[in-house]
Amino acid sequence: MSKYDVSRFKNVTVALNTPFTASGDIDLDAAKKLTRYYIKKGVKSLYVCGSTGEGFLLDSSERKKVVEAVTQEAGDEMTIIVHVGCADTRHSADLAKHAKEAGADGTSAVPSVYYHVSEESVYRHWTAITEAADLPFFIYNIPQLTGFNLSMGLFNRMLENERVAGVKCSSDPCHDILRFKQAGGEDFIVFNGPDEQFLAGRLMGADAAIGGTYGAMPELYLKLDELIRRGDIPAAQKLQVMVTMFIYRLCSFPSMYGACKTIIRMDGVNIGDPRLPFLPVDEKDPEIRKLYEDIRAAVEETKCW
Repeated sequence: MSKYDVSRFKNVTVALNTPFTASGDIDLDAAKKLTRYYIKKGVKSLYVCGSTGEGFLLDSSERKKVVEAVTQEAGDEMTIIVHVGCADTRHSADLAKHAKEAGADGTSAVPSVYYHVSEESVYRHWTAITEAADLPFFIYNIPQLTGFNLSMGLFNRMLENERVAGVKCSSDPCHDILRFKQAGGEDFIVFNGPDEQFLAGRLMGADAAIGGTYGAMPELYLKLDELIRRGDIPAAQKLQVMVTMFIYRLCSFPSMYGACKTIIRMDGVNIGDPRLPFLPVDEKDPEIRKLYEDIRAAVEETKCW
């Protein structure tokens, strides 16, 4: 059982896009502006250098600089979880140690990438990360990208580690959330991962959620969270349908990350384009302009819900 008070993690957590300059370098000033943008929107938590943050397209030095910029700007106004997963354990542990030094509130990691490793390998990998930093650690299960699906056997072994505080459940079966929550208990955080099932995941037992499209429409996810907490499920269902249609449209562009970055730029914060191999989306594209307008209209429509 985790030794930490995890109540501060029960929020809508935006998976932060990493800003880049026109030349493709990380843009630390823009990272601070983006953090402030979300604070003003009412967002309480950020997930840094994960999938949405293009963490695997950054080297360790860049990842550390991004974390420092975000934690400095956020101060005590936000809860910051840093994704420290790398292909190897040594670099992952080093990033976890740095996250602690930079003032982050928690760490998270995928099992590994590229190599197909055993459960014992993943167990030792995650354990080494938890040993590197005295912070709450959140398992990141996203088998559709890593090729590794967290079994209940390994999950139960990880629960014996007092620094393991939760799991970001991005696997497709919604009932995985129920299984992890039942095994983890009340003080164990389960984050819903798939944005399209925000409502379903919460109803299945997720305490909170982390998502990659939240950054393009944070107000709608904050409203959805409010409706769920209020118990207004019919309104939440209506809003989930609206949000899911927006997600489908975001995914119709050359890259979802490029589309999200363009939406954010159109809303006032220029965070550049994604790194290759992810493709950019031109804000002159009439489809992205229409999507932005529809998102803003939805924000206005749902304010009084």
